[in-house]
Amino acid sequence: MGLYLTSNQQQIGPYEIAQVNQMLVAQQIGVETLAWQEGMPNWEPISSPTFAAIGIQIPQQQKTTSPAQNPGAQTKSPQSGHPTSNIRSGGGSFTIGSAIGEAFSFFKANPIGSISWLVLSSVLSSTGIGALLAPLLAVNFFTCAKRFQQNGTKMTISDLFDFSNAIEKMFGPLVLGIIIAVGFAFFIIPGIILSMWWTFSPCVLADRPDLSFIEAIQESRSVAKGNWIKLIILFIAIGFLQILGVICLGVGLLVTIPVGHIALYFAYDQCKNSR
Repeated sequence: MGLYLTSNQQQIGPYEIAQVNQMLVAQQIGVETLAWQEGMPNWEPISSPTFAAIGIQIPQQQKTTSPAQNPGAQTKSPQSGHPTSNIRSGGGSFTIGSAIGEAFSFFKANPIGSISWLVLSSVLSSTGIGALLAPLLAVNFFTCAKRFQQNGTKMTISDLFDFSNAIEKMFGPLVLGIIIAVGFAFFIIPGIILSMWWTFSPCVLADRPDLSFIEAIQESRSVAKGNWIKLIILFIAIGFLQILGVICLGVGLLVTIPVGHIALYFAYDQCKNSR
């Protein structure tokens, strides 16, 4: 039975016991983090005896921290055992160098999967009906980055073909791309505005599969708020990466294109977590 956690006032999960223990060791969550599993009347700190009884282990360095909240006054339990949607207002911030650096780290740990994503996406995009699968692969590639960041799970090629929420993953980004293209075709400024608002939408779909695509673009706009200049600079930096890839006899693109794609997810993740 999975555990749901709270992070930045959002419900995330479910996670297995081993995953939560790894997150505690990596200090991605602390002893005051609220947790819930099906059957519990209220949320409780992850350090409570309830979770110790099912195998949650608090690292020694965190044991001196005391939970600051009263378990009896926590967020209500998710309906039907699932986290509720929560669109927050206001964006955070991200560091361009850090986002690209994390993307390179992901690629080094997952070179075969990353290159496979690029090859499969390129082939599918040129085959008519197969182009519908390219957005699906792009969102699933972001999901692989999320898992790797959270618990070090390396991606497999089969991870790219996760068809859960397939309609949202496939048609949402396609419709979004068409709307942005129309904005650029007729009025340059609206195209730029829509691109900045909605650039994180596929990242949100990967991070929060409980959201619909409409909710994802709303969340994207919220997360991107205040980061337009940084996003433009990030895109320019990613463009320079692709130039370097071309200079390296074109072979470098096998690295720079996946890194540029994943850098967007890590930029999103930094913004989300700093809100």
